[in-house]
Amino acid sequence: MELFIFDELLLACNLSPKYKVHNTFYLMKFNNFLTIIVMVLAGTLEAQNLHSHANAASINNEANSVSGWTGDAVISSDASNVYQGSYALKAASTSNDGRTIDYSFTAQIGQQYTIRIWAKEGEQVSSSPSPAFAVWSGLNGFETTPIQGTSWNEYVFNVTATSTACTIRAYTSQRSTRFTSGNTIYLDAISIVPADSQAPSAVTTLAASGTTSTSTQLTWSASTDNVGVVSYEVFRGGQLIGTTAQPNFSVTGLTSNTTYSFTVLAYDLAGNASLAGNTVNVTTLSNPDTEPPSAVTTLAASDITTNSAQLAWTASTDNVGVVSYDVFRGGQL
Repeated sequence: MELFIFDELLLACNLSPKYKVHNTFYLMKFNNFLTIIVMVLAGTLEAQNLHSHANAASINNEANSVSGWTGDAVISSDASNVYQGSYALKAASTSNDGRTIDYSFTAQIGQQYTIRIWAKEGEQVSSSPSPAFAVWSGLNGFETTPIQGTSWNEYVFNVTATSTACTIRAYTSQRSTRFTSGNTIYLDAISIVPADSQAPSAVTTLAASGTTSTSTQLTWSASTDNVGVVSYEVFRGGQLIGTTAQPNFSVTGLTSNTTYSFTVLAYDLAGNASLAGNTVNVTTLSNPDTEPPSAVTTLAASDITTNSAQLAWTASTDNVGVVSYDVFRGGQL
C-alpha cells in the first residue's frame, strides 16, 4: 500500500529510529573501506552483493546506466552529484504522480540482509517534499525512513527476507506533492549483502622476502571467511601503513640497517576484523651503494703566492650524495 504519512514521520524524526543514518563527515574509515570494496567486488565477491546490475549506483560494477532500476519518477545517471565513483542515480518527480524509484532482487527466505544506500536531497520544487525510503516488499524489519539533507548520508537497513522476490523503493516526495514535477533525490554506493557477524580467520603465515636497504615484500596465505574477505590492513610497529585486496604488500621507504615488525589483519564485507596473527620481524640491509661519485675534472689553482695557493673545482655528483673530498699533493693525502 502506498500510504505513508511523511508529515507525521517528520514530526517524529527525533525519536530513536531502528535504522542507522551516518553523516559523511563521521565515516572516514568506512570511506576507506568502500575504496577497498570497489577494488575487490569486481572479482571474486561480486555475487555476494545482490545489487548486482551495472549501473550508476553500483559499488562493484559502476556504469553510466540505470539498469535494474524502475519506477514512475524520471530516473537517470548523473555525474554532477556523486558520492562515489563517477556516477549516481538521479530520480526526479513528474506532474503525474511520478515519485518512485524501485530495485528488485532475489533473496533467500529467512536470510538477514544489510542494505546500505547513500542518499541525499537534490533540487527541490515543493517547500517540503519530504523524500523517503518507503513501501519495501518481501522484507521484514524495514520502516519508512525520511531522506534528509542535501549532504550525502548513508542509510543502513538490517532486514530479513520474507519472500524470494524483494523490492526496495524510494520516493522523491510525499503524497501531498505527487502532482509536482522536479523534486529530486540522488542515490549512490548501494550494497545488498547477507548479514555477517563472523570474522575472517587470522593471518598466521605472514612472511617477508626480497628485503633491501629500503624495502621488503610481505606475503601471506589468504584468510578465509563465511562470506568473503575483501581487504587486509598492514601494520608496521602497530601503525597502519596501508591496505590491500590481495595477500601481498610491498613496503617501501624503510631505513637501511633497521629492524621493523609487521602484522596483518583481514576484513570481510561486513567490516568484521580478524584476530591478530603472527608478527614478522625484518631487518633491512646496509646501504649497498657501490656507485662512485663523478671525477673532479675542473680542479684549478688561483691566488698563488710563494707559500700558498687556493684550489677550487666544480662539485662532484653522485647517485646518493657526495660527503667529502680528499686533497692530494704529489700523491700524498
